[in-house]
Amino acid sequence: MGGIDRLISNALLSEIKKKMDLELLHKVERELFLEHGMSIKLSIEHFQKFTSVLKKNSSLDVSKFERDCLDKIIRIKESNEKYFVTIINPILSDSILELFGEYDSRCIITTLLDKEYTIPQILKESKAPKTSGYRKIENMMINGLIVETGKVLSESKKISKLQCVFQEINLDIKKGKTVVNGIIPKKIMEKSSSVKSILQTLE
Repeated sequence: MGGIDRLISNALLSEIKKKMDLELLHKVERELFLEHGMSIKLSIEHFQKFTSVLKKNSSLDVSKFERDCLDKIIRIKESNEKYFVTIINPILSDSILELFGEYDSRCIITTLLDKEYTIPQILKESKAPKTSGYRKIENMMINGLIVETGKVLSESKKISKLQCVFQEINLDIKKGKTVVNGIIPKKIMEKSSSVKSILQTLE
């Protein structure tokens, strides 16, 4: 798992369940558990496993099926080593908007838009309160807006470096609709197993 996999996992799972025949869905869920010991929800964050099981258990054009699901969530264009994305899934857009609505979370996100920091550095740079700041960073990691990009040595221990998945972000808010537009760096996007079928069409 990496890149934007966790960010879009809930929305992607919802689209997959809408488009997949119920009998096939149950078959895939069973095979994922037997082969990999994971639920279909977890497999969306380890997408190559989901793809492998779906290919073995159906006659679908799996790449097309995955692209059709992803097209309901995200649009991607590539230019100059960056990916320009539009998140069109309303639930995912609203969840990102909700994070930006809270001041300390917004400060944490803007601190990490184009820089990699450890958690102590994030708290220092963003001026977020220590106790609630840790909790908010953890919540954003769970929701995939912040990702681990590496490790650094600190006082003889390795600690994580973190970065926002977006390098730039713009919230387009209209009556009854929120669209998230942003730029995702190449090194983050290309770690994402779930969007490989889209990225291949851009090459």
